[in-house]
Amino acid sequence: MGEKEKEICEDYGFLFCDNVENPAVQLTAIGWQIRNSREYYWDNRDRPFGFLFQYTLKGSGMLETGEGAFQVREGEAFFLQMPDKEVYYFDEEKNNPCWEFVYIMFSGSGVLPYYQYIVNHLGKVLKLPEYHPAVKKLFELHFQAKNGLLQNAFMADGGAFQFLCLLCDMSGGGKERGSGLVDSAKAYMEENFGRQMSLFGVAEELGVSQSHLSREFFKYTGEQPIRFLTRVRVENAVKLLHESALTIEEISARCGFSDGNYFNKVFKKYMKVSPGELRKQMRAQGYLSVKV
Repeated sequence: MGEKEKEICEDYGFLFCDNVENPAVQLTAIGWQIRNSREYYWDNRDRPFGFLFQYTLKGSGMLETGEGAFQVREGEAFFLQMPDKEVYYFDEEKNNPCWEFVYIMFSGSGVLPYYQYIVNHLGKVLKLPEYHPAVKKLFELHFQAKNGLLQNAFMADGGAFQFLCLLCDMSGGGKERGSGLVDSAKAYMEENFGRQMSLFGVAEELGVSQSHLSREFFKYTGEQPIRFLTRVRVENAVKLLHESALTIEEISARCGFSDGNYFNKVFKKYMKVSPGELRKQMRAQGYLSVKV
């Protein structure tokens, strides 16, 4: 075994006096570390309230959750809420030669909905390419902290909030990678969203199995194909509500929903208002166009 790489810790904490009371998102720390000993060990059960996102640049580390213990490797990250039952650490036998990572910690009353959205769509352990905008934002924030450029709470908290938004944007990670199958599936669903179709039918049309299509679609987009199809249908329903005089039942049928009641239920889940209520709001506001 070769000589161990030197451990490095470049960590920056934030406690500003110029912040507003109870900020929605508050940056508390950001850091870059290289770890190679069992002394690196964190038990989240004993930590104060907050959120941690940690992205592996090189090597690997261990994460224990209620589902077991597994390695977090290069290009993988975990997103955790504290306090909770997770434990993460460096294992000298399993994680040779080192664990290099960048992390960000934040708190605030507004973080939880973004955390839940990200975990629901991507999981607590997620794989991101280094060119992903959220990862680039981590590097940028660490550079700013290291060079004293985060001079007040609003700059720091704004950067943390931007990171969360970039992480939520499922389109950001796929700009430099592609899948012909996924592109074909998207095109097919966008062209045929008004028809009654199932995931099995889409897969059959593309000449692959349903499970293979689901795996590939989630790998490249971060969401399941059926969710993508539903979103396309809702987006087109919004356009028809705004641009046409069609009834709710007619719009439901044109957008591929099996019946009006189901359409109302799905629409309200996505848009937080019923189709009729949204149409009234758009007309009252006088919108020239609506972007969903």
